[in-house]
Amino acid sequence: MRSSHRERTFRTLAAVAAALGALTAAAGPASASPSTSAAAGCVTTDIHLDPGAREVGWTVDCADRRYVFADITVFAGGVAHSNPQEARWVDAGDTWQDLNTYPQTTPAIDHLCVHLVSYVDPTDPFEQPQVIGHSCV
Repeated sequence: MRSSHRERTFRTLAAVAAALGALTAAAGPASASPSTSAAAGCVTTDIHLDPGAREVGWTVDCADRRYVFADITVFAGGVAHSNPQEARWVDAGDTWQDLNTYPQTTPAIDHLCVHLVSYVDPTDPFEQPQVIGHSCV
């Protein structure tokens, strides 16, 4: 009697897992948005990092309207000192060019990183951002 109960439980779990797998496979391609193609979105054409001058800059060109987010990490004395962030909407055909100079720290800034991503809808918690640039120096 006990093995019959285990077999039934196993079969039920297997059926549920198979159904979930079928739903996931069926939903996968249908949920892909057309804006993920190579021609759509934004590209980073330049990243400027100069720890000595305390400068971080970038140039982002967008083929369609996107929300672009820049996450900067400023390192001083080998540890993360601050994490400034910037974001803005960039319209189709437009360019966002930015250059920031950060105040000197003690110990001095010795390393900078910038990570750039874009979104179609930044309010959608399920949208995966498109990574459009990253550099550290």
